[in-house]
Formats: sequence, C-alpha cells, structure tokens
Amino acid sequence: MGFSKLTSCTVYSPNHSGQRTYKVTRITPHCMVGQMTAQECGNLFAKASYEASSNYGIGKIGEIGGYVDEKYRSWCSSSADNDNRAITIECASDTKHPYAMNMVVWDSLVNLCADICERYGKKKLLWLKDKSRTLAYQPAEDEMVLTVHRWFAAKACPGDWLYERMGRLAEEVTKRLKDPAGAEREEEHPNTAAAAMINNEEADREKQIWSFFAGKGLNANAIAGLMGNLYAESALRPNNLQNSFEHRLGMTDKGYTTAVNTGTYTGFVNDGAGYGLAQWTWHTRKKALLDYAKEKGTSIDDMQMQLEFLWKELQGYKVSMEALKAGKSVQAVSDAILTDFEKPADQSAEVKSRRAAFGRVYRDKYGENGADYSKAIAKEKKTEANTGKLFRVQIGAFSSKENAEAMAAKARKAGFKAIIKEE
Repeated sequence: MGFSKLTSCTVYSPNHSGQRTYKVTRITPHCMVGQMTAQECGNLFAKASYEASSNYGIGKIGEIGGYVDEKYRSWCSSSADNDNRAITIECASDTKHPYAMNMVVWDSLVNLCADICERYGKKKLLWLKDKSRTLAYQPAEDEMVLTVHRWFAAKACPGDWLYERMGRLAEEVTKRLKDPAGAEREEEHPNTAAAAMINNEEADREKQIWSFFAGKGLNANAIAGLMGNLYAESALRPNNLQNSFEHRLGMTDKGYTTAVNTGTYTGFVNDGAGYGLAQWTWHTRKKALLDYAKEKGTSIDDMQMQLEFLWKELQGYKVSMEALKAGKSVQAVSDAILTDFEKPADQSAEVKSRRAAFGRVYRDKYGENGADYSKAIAKEKKTEANTGKLFRVQIGAFSSKENAEAMAAKARKAGFKAIIKEE
C-alpha cells in the first residue's frame, strides 16, 4: 500500500503489528503534545523502545511524514481493534490544554484525510460524536468514519482544540470529495525556504541552550533531561505565554512580551500566567524574573537572561541539582526536573516517558550519540583558553564622568572588570 503522495519525509517505525486484520474504515487524528516537525516525531517512533507509532505525522509547519505503511496496524490509539481499522495521524500541537494546532497543520490534516478517502473510494467522512454509536456503526462502502483516542483510554487526545473541530473536519473533507475540482488544494509540502528559516531559528535556540548548560559542566544526559522538560513547557520559546491566557488576556506571545517591557501591562507578576522557557507562574518567581531582567537591562524574553535566571533558580532545588550533576541518564534527570522543579499537575508515568523522549532527541542531536556538539563546544573553549591573548571590549565613550561611572558600575555588577580611562 505504501504512503500518501502528500508525504514529504519517511521515517520507518518498527512499532507495528504487521498486516491489518480489517479493511480501513476509520481515520483517527491525534495530538503530538509538542510542536514537533514530522521528522522529529518520526525519530521518536523509529525507536523500538518507544513502543508507539502512527501511520502519519503532520509537523508544525504542515509537512507530512510517513511512519507505518498503511497496510500495517500502527500502535497509536490504545485499541487494537481501532488501529486495525484506522489510518492514524499524529498532528503537531501545543504541549498543554487545549493542545492547539497551527492552521497549516489543520490544512494538511484536511488534505491528507481527503487524499486517504479518495484512495479508498470514499465519498463521505463522518463524525458521529458519540463513542457507542460510532463503534456500532457499519459504514457504507463509500463512507469513512472519524474516531478519537480519548474513547479508548483516559487521555485528552486529540485535545479539545481538535476535538471541537472534528465536525468541521468531516464537513470540509466531504465537501472536497463531492467537488474536488472546486476546492483549493495544497498538495505540496510547505515552502522549503520558510521551513528552513523556522528550522534554523529553532536550531539556534537549541544550540544556545545546549551551549549554556555545557558551559556549566553538565554532561549530555543532564542537558538533554533538562531540555526535554523545557521543551514540554514552552517549546524552547522564551516569549511563550501560557496558551489559555492568550485568549483570556487577548494577547499573543509577542504582544504580551512587548506590553510587559514597555510597562503598558502591569499584571505580569500576579496574573498567574505561565511565561518563558520554564513557564514561570508563581508570583514570587515571576517577580524575581522581572527584577532580574531589569537588573540586566534586557527584554523579559531575552534568552541569555532567562538561562542565567534559570540556572540561578536551580541552585535552590537540591534534588534537581544532584540529578543534573550526576547526569546518570536522560530519564533520571528528566524525572527529577519534572517532579522537583517544574511540578506540573500531571506527573504520570506517561508524562515522564514523553518528557524523557523529548530529551533523548536533543541528546542524539547534540550530545554523545549525535553530532558531538558537546565535544565541539569543549574544543572551542580549549582553543580560546590556549590563545594566550587578551581581547579588550570598550562599552562606550561619555562626555559626562557621572554617566561613565554609572556604566562602569553596571558592568561590575554584571561580573565584568571595568576601568575608566580619561582621554
């Protein structure tokens, strides 16, 4: 059978049960619980130890990945019966309720569902809403039915954002099937230049975070375990505003950040909204973050400032620091950060497994099992240390001695040696 022609990358997963025992009559969309690319999702499923998979994955910029051939049953819905009958599709989403998805992901989901229906000779995609009614329903030869993961396990999947749009998904796909010539289609993966730009920005953030903690002497397991948690909290975006507060406050990540920086929004400390890399939420921690940004003279979303603040904060968490210094395994570090530092409401075994899996992606990418990024950093530091040269940096020139002294004092407070030279 193979994969849809819409697929732009293929990462074969060993996690499947072989040939289906029923014909395909269902489509089951899921949420990834992470703004991952199709490749990153595929990399997780490619590991036998992950013990999960899907037929397809839609990345955060709308690209479609193929993981388990359509003729095989994936391990996706906590139901062998459903997975035997369904094409399963993981969709990039936010990490927290309501697990919102980018509209490019939605568009690709519509395209992929329509393509699946067409290839299986279906003219209608149905959403019957009720679990019992759906599972008892015998689809006609030209009908495909939508199902959801939450019907088969105590899970939020596919998240309320997509669940509330299942009826719309069925309508849009059915409309396209009835009038394919009149519907606009996007059958190619997103513009490669735009995709490269987004991926480069993310890679820069990842490298900055990895480099920072490598500079603190942490090993690859420690850094990866910490980064997996930060990814689950904020997708490594230092301006990330908790999703539920975007609607409540009527602000985007950028708008909220700008309003805090300019002082037009004064509720930052006490609004209860998670913000930044670690999704700082408690008022005392947000006040400390805001004060630190002011002390450093940076924007509240400055990456370097947040990393310094995070490291400073971690010193007060004994369990986390012991795990970070030991760096025994990604799982051990990830669990410690989750339960001792982040402390989300859900600390289940599934959450622990998912966060550690995120971390392993970074270890494989930048650590001892991947591009040896840690060794490159160490080599760079050694080169810098062995040059035997000093490079002086001048901050500025002032006509007022008072202004010069103020700047020198600020530099000293930041940990730099500063002198004033009169010319």
